Amino acid sequence: MIISTEELINDNLQLISLPEIVTEINRMVDDPNCTTVEIGELIATDPALTARLLKIVNSPFYNFPSSVDTISMAITIIGTRQLRDLAMATTVVQQFRNLPENLVSIDVFWHHSFACAAAARVIAEKCGAGNTERYFISGLLHDIGKMVMYLTQPDLSREVVALSQQPDTVLEQLERTAFGFTHSDLGQTLLEKWNLPESIYIPIGCHDQPQNAPAYQLEASAIHLANGIANTVEVILSKDDDTPIDASVWDVLSLSPEDLEELMLETQQQLNAMLQVIYYDEAA
Repeated sequence: MIISTEELINDNLQLISLPEIVTEINRMVDDPNCTTVEIGELIATDPALTARLLKIVNSPFYNFPSSVDTISMAITIIGTRQLRDLAMATTVVQQFRNLPENLVSIDVFWHHSFACAAAARVIAEKCGAGNTERYFISGLLHDIGKMVMYLTQPDLSREVVALSQQPDTVLEQLERTAFGFTHSDLGQTLLEKWNLPESIYIPIGCHDQPQNAPAYQLEASAIHLANGIANTVEVILSKDDDTPIDASVWDVLSLSPEDLEELMLETQQQLNAMLQVIYYDEAA
């Protein structure tokens, strides 16, 4: 059994660390003293990232009337936070593009993650939440703890996945027995290590049980509901995802079950575009 989430992460930093430029972009976007010019100059130091971002911004997903040929122009048009989202999304897909055999399909993993990201953004807009960018990132990364388990402890992960297929089993309990913590615990620790804000990593740590969130209950409820929606529009990633939506989230989000059909439709529309311009391009 692994002793702690910190130990597992610290022992595998080279495998699961984000490139320094993405960490710095995130810091600069959240720093009110940093200008868009400075952010653009930083991104321009990475030609591969620059090319990926410009390709996305010039795709039919945005459908701008004229070509966007510089990062500074992209920032002017879509804003620093949305460009940060795109940088994070493309980099994470690049960083976590392989999985050990006989665990889970990488396409299933990322399709589910992008579905949750799309749903989270739709939910945030629907309930009038501010900073919808962080909901997108939280949805995208909500199961990143599973990916870390698969990559760093494939044999133990196979045992957990196999046991989870048996009737009357609870994945979180199996993970605690095998690892000493759950994938949500591990994801929260990793994102804290990546210096992402509390408003992202706390909801991820509590997305399976949003009512237990010590803070950011709105965000945790949104990710919980987004995960449920993701399982209706994409293949279910694992057994723990095939669970009912906690009824408490509707009141927290000031939504109702009657909104579900519209949320699902809007999610599907956004998801198709996201997969084409971010996932398929970057995973190729």
